Amino acid sequence: MGKELMGRVLECGAFVLVCVALSCSMLLGSCTVFENRDGCSNYLAVDLQGVDKSIKEWQMWLFDGNGTLLLKDTIFRRSYQEPYVVSVPRADEVKCLMWGNMRNATQVEENYSYTTCFEKLPDIWADSLYFFADTISTRGETSSLKVVPRKEFATVDIYVKGCVGTGYEAEVAIVCGSSGFYVSKEFLVGKSVIYANIYGRDDCSTHFRGRILRQPDTENILLKLYIKDLNPDGSLGNVRVDTEVPLGEYLYENGYDMNGFSLEDIEIEVDCSFNRFLVKVADWEATYKIVEEF
Repeated sequence: MGKELMGRVLECGAFVLVCVALSCSMLLGSCTVFENRDGCSNYLAVDLQGVDKSIKEWQMWLFDGNGTLLLKDTIFRRSYQEPYVVSVPRADEVKCLMWGNMRNATQVEENYSYTTCFEKLPDIWADSLYFFADTISTRGETSSLKVVPRKEFATVDIYVKGCVGTGYEAEVAIVCGSSGFYVSKEFLVGKSVIYANIYGRDDCSTHFRGRILRQPDTENILLKLYIKDLNPDGSLGNVRVDTEVPLGEYLYENGYDMNGFSLEDIEIEVDCSFNRFLVKVADWEATYKIVEEF
């Protein structure tokens, strides 16, 4: 019994010595209050507690004052309930850029610099993108920022009347002058086309829905309306009407704020029987004529 007990004591003693040695080595390799701490990390706490759960994830880029990338990270929805803490280099000025909900409609060109860009894929709806930016200092021991998302998209609901039961069907596309963003939220130059999908139908109208991204202005936003023959098998045939409606011009005339903190959604009613084009946004609506006569 004595030898067995002595063996256990020696084993425990050896274990304690190993732990002490590891602890000492960790202390020697880390910053202490007795030395210059400029080379130590800063702990950044990212507060996402107020962020809507519909935003599934965030991509985060941190740049120093010279534009050098300090950190690239992904924050998932499961981390929203408490601050997301990351270790970052110390710097007087750190630019934090975050994009939420980059999904299947967004093509990312990652350059690990301000030239990183996101482009909407051709023809399909844009993703429901959100953006956040802030500039902070990470010179101290800790830093923090609170994420307040900006809505960078508008959902466009389009109700086309006058075609149901006539042997014709509508097709709708929205054309925009910019196809996406750089990570800093500067705009990419290049035409973007979104074909609206049929979202519903009743006895009076066909409901289309699409999603566009924020644009530099409303000037280059067009709505393209096609009226086509409806074949017996449900497919679309010959084009009977092909017209462009200056949607951006109508938005501008009525004060649509393309620079607002979050974009307002847009509702459009196209009545082919009465040549009427109605635009609704939040607390206003305006009526125009469709260019083509039906």
